[in-house]
Parts: sequence; C-alpha cells; structure tokens
Amino acid sequence: MKRFKYFILGFSAAAILFTNFNVNAAEVIKNIQVIFRDMPIYVEGTRAELPQKPMIYNGTTYLPMRTVAQILGKNVAYDENTGSTYIYSDGNEPVINNNDKKEVPQVNNAEFVLYNIAIGDSKEHVINQLGEPDRQDVSEYGFTWFIYNKDYKNYIQVGIKDGKVVGLYTNSTNWQSKKGIKFGSTSADVKKAYGEPLSYIQKGNTRYILSSDKKEANTFSIDHSYVTIFYDIHRNQTVTSVLIIDKNTEQSLNGFYGKPSNELVKAYAMQVFDLANSVRVRNGLKPFVWDDKAAKSSLLHSVDMVTGNFFSHTNLKGQSPFDRMKNQGIMYSRAGENIAAGQSNAIYAHEGWMNSEGHRKNILGDFKRLGVGVSFGGEYHVYYTQNFYTPR
Repeated sequence: MKRFKYFILGFSAAAILFTNFNVNAAEVIKNIQVIFRDMPIYVEGTRAELPQKPMIYNGTTYLPMRTVAQILGKNVAYDENTGSTYIYSDGNEPVINNNDKKEVPQVNNAEFVLYNIAIGDSKEHVINQLGEPDRQDVSEYGFTWFIYNKDYKNYIQVGIKDGKVVGLYTNSTNWQSKKGIKFGSTSADVKKAYGEPLSYIQKGNTRYILSSDKKEANTFSIDHSYVTIFYDIHRNQTVTSVLIIDKNTEQSLNGFYGKPSNELVKAYAMQVFDLANSVRVRNGLKPFVWDDKAAKSSLLHSVDMVTGNFFSHTNLKGQSPFDRMKNQGIMYSRAGENIAAGQSNAIYAHEGWMNSEGHRKNILGDFKRLGVGVSFGGEYHVYYTQNFYTPR
C-alpha cells in the first residue's frame, strides 16, 4: 500500500534585517444615509466580536437580529411564509403553525457552524448571511473560495461548489462548536470533545498520512467532513483556527497539491497576505499594505528556488533577500523574509510560519509593507516567499 504524507508541514526559514420574505406590513423603499462604525459592544462586561459593524441612523444604533441573538448565545429561525422571526435557546425550539400543520423550523445541528454557515448550506444562504464575497479564489480542490476580508477581525473563507458549501476556514476569535471548542481552547479540550485525531486518510488504495506533529494540528472526522484544528504552540498549544473540508470533496482530490495554474498561484499569494493581516489585526496590530515590488522580489525567489532546486534565503548567485529587494528598487529602513516549501496550500504555509518563532516575529513585526510570491514545481512541489519591509 502506498504511503504519502498528506498534510505536509514542509520547510520554512526566516530572515530579518534592521537599519426576500413575504410580510404582512406594507413595504416602503427609500434612500437613506447611514454610518457604519466599529463601535465596541459589551455583553455582561465582555466585549462581543461582531461579524458586522453596527449601523447608526438618526441617532439610533442598528444591528442584524441574527448578530444580536448570536452574541447573546441564542439561535434564530425564520418562518418564510409569515415573515416571523424566532429567537430561542437549545431545547426550546419554536413550533410554527402553517396551514394547521405544526412543524419545527429546520435548525442547523452541525457541530461546526461558522458565522451561521455550515458544510452543505446553499450559496444563497452564504450571501444572505455574509453578503457578496470581497474576492473569489480558485482552490486545489476545484471549488471556489469566497474570501471575506473587508473586516480582518472576522476573516473567513467559504468554499463553494455546485451551489453548496464544501469548505470553511477562519482564524477569527468569533466562533464556537456545539461542544464548546473555540479560539483559545486547549488541545486537551479538543481531544476530550472529539477523541483521538486521525493519523491518515484513506483514498481508494492509497493511505495519506497526516502530519506526525500533533502539537501543531489535529484532524478529525466529524459530520461527514474532515475538520482540522490548528494550535498555537507559542500560546500553550491552544486553538488558533479551524479548517473544514467536505469528505466527498477531499476524497475527490488526487494527491494533495492540486493542479498548478496561474490562478492557483495568485490565490495562494493573496491568501498568504490576508492570513498575515488577519492574525496581525487579531493581535492588535495594523495590517500590512500590499507592495508590488516586494511581491515581484518574492515571486522571483520562489521561481528561482524551483528552477535551481534549492531552499534557502541565499540564492545560487550568493544574493541575500536584501540584495534582491534592492534590485527591485526597494529602499528600506527595516526588512525581512519568510520562505516555506512543501505545504499543501496557503493556510498550511501560514499556520506553519506562525508556529516558528522567527517567522512569527516577521509576521507580527514592525513592518509596513508585504509582498508574496508562490511558485509550483521542484522537489517540494510548491514554494512560498514573503518579503516584508518598512520604507526608508
């Protein structure tokens, strides 16, 4: 039986230099001016993480009903026939009378529901909950990632294929599973809730071995999905993010790198950028500004590592990251570089960097700009480079 490493942690290195419902009431449509504001809202003394900003109109603050219910720990159900809204706790589901037939509205009982989205939900439901995506990226699985990055505090990726949700990822703090696992839970909490993690995934006659480093991530089979929970080893191995892939979708992927394409290269580069920014904002830091010169320098180095069959900050000409940045006309007072190879996608590359002290310092460092370059090929299949700098 063939054995392959499925979720490859890969290799990495860092360098740094200092110098529409039917309703009974009449509907009225008019244009109004409103203000959206990052207004802190506290519930019982604890600040709530809001997936949508409060809206102020004529001196009154408005929030979507689902958002209010969520921060109060309640569920929401809608009766599309009457336009009624029900807010309730688990075990106290409402009974709706339609045409003299009593029925309970459908409640999503999935273990993991992120921002009111679960595997199997419709594309229309996603847009109803989150709005149109800020960007759409291809994926190695063939589905489309809906990227929601306008508010990095609530960063989420939603995978859509044939009008259904087949993938989910978030590294925000605003989610919780049915069994209480959330951002900051310990790895012991996770194993107590879901048992021992998987050591491999079987696809036909091939066994894909999961990463042997259980300190950084665990994968579980839950609700006909593969759920990978990532840990932050620098914060006592606590939960930092979650990735969920529908089982049929995972089983349909041959290998684990996907088919190389210019679209996939761009998707990985932009996701690496977004993931760095979302984790910075989560840590109270300002997001990076995308820099084309740094992106070109990064891309050229990733391509060079592929064609030259090496993995190092110093290329075969003896040039350092800082030499290469200067060659692109970058004048800096402070600069740094992260490289990685072998990770199956941008999420794994980012999570790996965050568990390495040097890379983590760069991502959370005092830099202003970031460019990312990705290239497929070579011994490790895919290479990632991040160039950071602060202008002089």
